[in-house]
Amino acid sequence: MYVYETGNENYDLLKEFAEHNRKYPTEAESILWSLLRNKNLGDKFRRQHIIGNYIADFVCLHNKLIIEIDGGYHFAGNQIVKDKERTEGLEELGFRIVRFTNDEVLFDTNRVINEIHEAMNTPSQTPTTQSPSPFGEGRGGASGAWAVDAACSGNPGPMEYQAIDLQTGARVFHFGPMHGTNNIGEFLAIVHALALMEKQGIRDHVIYSDSRNAIIWVQKMQCKTKLERTPQTEQLYQIIYRAEMWLRTHPFRVPILKWDTQNWGEIPADFGRK
Repeated sequence: MYVYETGNENYDLLKEFAEHNRKYPTEAESILWSLLRNKNLGDKFRRQHIIGNYIADFVCLHNKLIIEIDGGYHFAGNQIVKDKERTEGLEELGFRIVRFTNDEVLFDTNRVINEIHEAMNTPSQTPTTQSPSPFGEGRGGASGAWAVDAACSGNPGPMEYQAIDLQTGARVFHFGPMHGTNNIGEFLAIVHALALMEKQGIRDHVIYSDSRNAIIWVQKMQCKTKLERTPQTEQLYQIIYRAEMWLRTHPFRVPILKWDTQNWGEIPADFGRK
């Protein structure tokens, strides 16, 4: 785990480090990722994931479980003290941390995987404190929350979006891919969530999005995209029209909240392609 210790105003720098670490993993990280990815252990793991001022080597948000691989420098100088402080900080956010050395991953891989699997199936005993974070209390009385996000390969390009239930980690819905833009996907994801909550009679949830533009578009009931209307995008424009009409004919009270990426890390509905 890398930690930039001067504050979360350095999120952009943390993001650069995370991207670098994904591109140039250690041998132990590569081996473990090959075993954790694609829900091989039953739940989704993310690698080099930003949480507050921290970058976790691997994290399962559903189980709030962090896996750290320690190289030799972790046992030198005051690094042990720093690791302890980081562990305490993450535990305050409700995460559990399991640590392994490089050698354990390289030469005792089966035991490492068995211990991770056991940790995933062991209920957390870590006490959590009152927090505005969606991972804890403080949702303004809401009993649940969905997170929505979009991804686009190119802009415009193949676009898709999804929603994740923050309590269970399960995917609520997925749409795409369809030729469009990321902003359109973020907008449609929020409207899709609103419409589905109304259809299912859900009135005690909130919706999180990390797109300020999309939230504003929903509030104004208009998708202010500059995407050119062509035969290729006509089907998407029809969907946008239906979404706008739904907003104008269905008053909704479900809160739509901005996801605080700097303090909470990447939104759980993120497609993990960064």
